[in-house]
Amino acid sequence: MIKNKTFNLAARIESIIMKSNIKNFTLPIALIVSILLFGCGRSTTSLEKTNFTHTDSLMETYLSYQDTLLQSWNMLIKDEQTRLDAMEASLNHLLPLATSEASQLALLTNRLDQLKQLRITQKTMANPYVVEEYDFASSSLVSELLSIMESDPKIMSDKNIAALLDKIKSTDQQILLYRLSYDSLAIEFNSFIEKNKKFLKEIDEKNLEKRPVFSAK
Repeated sequence: MIKNKTFNLAARIESIIMKSNIKNFTLPIALIVSILLFGCGRSTTSLEKTNFTHTDSLMETYLSYQDTLLQSWNMLIKDEQTRLDAMEASLNHLLPLATSEASQLALLTNRLDQLKQLRITQKTMANPYVVEEYDFASSSLVSELLSIMESDPKIMSDKNIAALLDKIKSTDQQILLYRLSYDSLAIEFNSFIEKNKKFLKEIDEKNLEKRPVFSAK
């Protein structure tokens, strides 16, 4: 069809030249047709290149989102583990110092072991009850542990205890910030998936799942 249109256009050009009696017009009609065909071919190639570039750009953005989300999640999990380790170390330090609280500390140790089994993953957090259960168990354990540590000046005079207490508090706050950061990225990613789902199916049809967020819990 493109060639037919080009031929017709060349014929019209030739007719105009003949009617206008243009002298010294030495450009062959065949060359005109070749130029027109080259121009049309280049337009088609340019369009194909544009489409390929768009898909390629989407894939690059998609993979970048996945990498960034994984990095954000790993930072969150790292702080979660740091808090668990600090609580475990605190309990170990408290046992010989707070002998009157021995039974309570034993219960807290058991609860810490249970908390480790409730660890949240990027898949299990889709269930709101998993996050709620983990957060309740975690916050209550931190609260009771800090209460024991801060209630006795002698315990707080121990430099190791004081350092562990600060670490628990700081990681507790950082975890909240990392969750907000992860949610922000996940919301952007979900919007990107929704907007470009038609094109992204060609890239990764099996894994085009939206990410659950903490703020929805």
